[in-house]
Amino acid sequence: MRWADELIVPLPDRKTQLELATADEQLYSFQVELTRQRASIWSNPDAADEVVNRFSTAFDDSIESWLDQLPFPIASALWTAQTAASPGDQQRAYIQAWEAIVAFHATVLLSAIRSVPGDQHEVEAAIGRTLREQRLGIEHASFGMWLVIIDRTSKEFRRALKGNDLDEVARVRRAFGDLSASGIERLVSKELGHLFRSLATKRNRWHGHSGFTSDEAWRNQVASLISDLRDLRGVLGDVWAQFRLVRAGRSKRGRDGFVQAAELAVGTRTPFKIEDFRVGEQMYDGELYLLKDGAQSPLRLGSFVQLRAAPTGAQYTTYFYNRTEGADVRLVSYQYGSEDEMQTDIESFREEFGALAGD
Repeated sequence: MRWADELIVPLPDRKTQLELATADEQLYSFQVELTRQRASIWSNPDAADEVVNRFSTAFDDSIESWLDQLPFPIASALWTAQTAASPGDQQRAYIQAWEAIVAFHATVLLSAIRSVPGDQHEVEAAIGRTLREQRLGIEHASFGMWLVIIDRTSKEFRRALKGNDLDEVARVRRAFGDLSASGIERLVSKELGHLFRSLATKRNRWHGHSGFTSDEAWRNQVASLISDLRDLRGVLGDVWAQFRLVRAGRSKRGRDGFVQAAELAVGTRTPFKIEDFRVGEQMYDGELYLLKDGAQSPLRLGSFVQLRAAPTGAQYTTYFYNRTEGADVRLVSYQYGSEDEMQTDIESFREEFGALAGD
C-alpha cells in the first residue's frame, strides 16, 4: 500500500472554502489593479500623486483612519478627545474615551456570554461574587467593575476556544454572531486585559490628581493615552470592521432567512448609513446589534450602552450605564462630556443586572 493512499488532508467546511475562494479572488483583483496603476504613472507622471493617494488610505494605520471602523459609541468619544481645545481638556476627554472603550467591551462580552445556553447564570454569579469580594457592585459602574466583567467572561471564552472540541468552538462562534474564531480570540485575549488594567492604573493616578499640572505634563499624558490606543489597535486588528454595530430596522423574509435594513452605527458621522443585511434570525426593530453579514443569530447588545436622541445640532449620542439612584438609573455620555446625563426607570434594567446584582 502506498503511504499517500491513507493521507488525510484537512479541509474547512464548504461555506468557509467559498469565503476563502472569494477573498482570494478579490485580493488577486486588487493586485492586478495595483500593478496596472503602478505601470500607468510612467505614461502619465502628472497622475502619480492621485494614484498614490488612492491606495494610501488602505495602508493608513493612523488613529484618525481607525475611527471610521470603530463602533459609534467608541469613535464619537475618541473624536471628542481629538477635538478638545486645551491639553487639560484633551487629557480628561481621552480618559473618558477609554472609559467608553472599556464599558463597551464589557457590554459586548457580557451580551455574548448571556447568549450561550447554560453558561450565563454560573458566570454571572461568579462575576457578582468577585465584585462583592473587591467591594465593587453593579450599582455603580466603576472602571474596576467593567474590568471584572471583561476578565471573567474572557477567561470563560478562552477556555472554550483552547480545546479541540469543535462543537464548543461552534457554540462560542454562535454566541458572537458567527464572528471568526480568530476575531473572538482578539476580543478575549490576555493582552487586552493587561492593556485595560494598565489604563486603570494610569487613570487612577492621573484622574484623581488635584494639584497643579502644567500643559507639558498634560500633553505627555495625552501622548501616553494615544500610544495605548495604538496598542489597542494592534491587539484588536480589524475585528470591528468584521463585527459591525447596527441599529435594526425593517425586514423581509426570504427562503434563506431575513433581509433586514439597519443603520450602520460605525465611525463618527451621523446620520448613519442604512444597509441591507442577510440574517438567519430577525433582529428587534430599534435595538442595537453586533453583526456579521449572513450571520444566523446577530449578537444583541445589552442595554448598558444605548443610542438616544442627541442634543440640538446632532443626530444621536451614546449613553453608558453609570449608577443607580433609588428608583432611577443614571446614564452618562462621553460624546459631549460626562456632565451630559439622563435617567430612566430602574425597572427597565432589572433584567440587565441579572445575577450580577447578587441576592
